[in-house]
Amino acid sequence: MEIEITSGKLNVLDQGKGPAVLLIHAFPLHHEMWGPQIPVLSTRFRVIAPDLRGFGQSHPPSPWTMEEMADDLNALLDRLNVDTCSLAGVSIGGYIGFAFWSRYPKRVRQLVLCNTRARADNEMEKKGRNEMIAAIQQNGVSILPDRMLPRLLRPDAPQEVVGKVRTMIEAADASAAIHALTAMRDRLDFSAALHRIQTPTMVVAGENDAIIRVEEARSMADAISGSRFVQIPDSGHLSNLENPEEFNRALLGFLN
Repeated sequence: MEIEITSGKLNVLDQGKGPAVLLIHAFPLHHEMWGPQIPVLSTRFRVIAPDLRGFGQSHPPSPWTMEEMADDLNALLDRLNVDTCSLAGVSIGGYIGFAFWSRYPKRVRQLVLCNTRARADNEMEKKGRNEMIAAIQQNGVSILPDRMLPRLLRPDAPQEVVGKVRTMIEAADASAAIHALTAMRDRLDFSAALHRIQTPTMVVAGENDAIIRVEEARSMADAISGSRFVQIPDSGHLSNLENPEEFNRALLGFLN
């Protein structure tokens, strides 16, 4: 369904009853990346899975920062009459999760940070974002699948998963992709704030993640007092899609 907020219309899946779980998708995908989790979670929880601004069926695309996207999601929860939620985000979803926790800590019951990092982009990573922005401006999103799939998925990922992710990437709006890349390039560094997180937190890493190494994810978990660290075997950057059985087991074992 579509929810009207100040920045436009957010498309959101709202399914199940119980404590709310807010799922924030990865770049440049949309809420259907949570397909393996939604049926399982919705037997115990109210699952809220939006398309980020400009992705999926949310429109129009417009520039944003991580903090502004957190504000979008806060407004969405208001419209859905949700007071508190457990928040789970993959990759850029984790970056938005940090911003949401920072701005609305009382709304977050539990935090699940998947295949993500606390620090900001370094200069090499910023250069890479700029190069991808330029490539999209010149050639559109058609350049994204071949560039991103080798880094998003482990080398021997099932063809069904590869096809699903490729289809989602190909459906991305070029402007939305550029705005998201800009937001990632310019995001704040939360490394120094990790010790302040009092919210129960689980950090999830993919065993074969080429973007966020296991060691980096483990270090982030070590910096968050009392956090749980889980490594998902046989998975890359999209651990929830590549090994949904182990991912779901970890998620259900943590959420309450």
